[in-house]
Amino acid sequence: MLEINKKTFIFNMKEIHFADYPFDIGNCDVLTFQYCKNKADVKGFSFQKKHFTSIIDLTQDLDSIWQNMNRDTQRHILKAEKKGVKVQSSENYEEFYKIYKSFMKRKKISPLFGIFRYLGVGEVNINIMKKFGTLFLAEYNDEIISGRVYLEGDSSIKSWISASKRLEVDKMKMKLISHANRLLHWDTIKYAKEKQLMEYDFGGIFSKKEVEEDKNKNGIRNFKIGFGGEIVTCYQYQKIYSKGYKFLYNLYNLKSLLK
Repeated sequence: MLEINKKTFIFNMKEIHFADYPFDIGNCDVLTFQYCKNKADVKGFSFQKKHFTSIIDLTQDLDSIWQNMNRDTQRHILKAEKKGVKVQSSENYEEFYKIYKSFMKRKKISPLFGIFRYLGVGEVNINIMKKFGTLFLAEYNDEIISGRVYLEGDSSIKSWISASKRLEVDKMKMKLISHANRLLHWDTIKYAKEKQLMEYDFGGIFSKKEVEEDKNKNGIRNFKIGFGGEIVTCYQYQKIYSKGYKFLYNLYNLKSLLK
């Protein structure tokens, strides 16, 4: 289990990862269990959302994992290697954070979104990344072009935050970043194998229904499916201890319903 502590305005928030089911912890205003493996009915917790994610079984050998990828994914990885893209673990969070901030701005994702929905979509500050994350960067000609921050549990590694320069470059470089993003996953899978972790979690995948409602999400879904993992269901739960937060949360939801 991994416990992430956040401060949002005056509220202390705990976010739990790598748990099978929710349980009471306290000492916070809001407690959220992300991606629980089991569906549960626990007093005081509200069910927030059913998620889907893709998980690669790391107990397989690397050759088997490679063979389970589709040809398009393999092609992207080989092209990235051929062009000289380098992936490595890094402590250069400052440079990644600049890319991340620019990426969030171009995607028009507001940091306020994460306060009430609390689904990990709102901005995460650099200190939280440094404290809880493992950063991998993809570089081309000594330039950082994309990166990904992972969360590590006792037996799993999960993709958490990603960003790249793909929204601010020309089409040729955008294609290179597409290659690099797949190599980034592949080299992190190798890292996880070396650490003898058992699962590689892509950190969420759009459902077929979500793709039908928004065709723009199809590319992201296909990107992750291309690695050949197993799609599994997981669950998010939340408990609100703070009356002030509960009031604002209900007010926010009411405003959303009235739009």
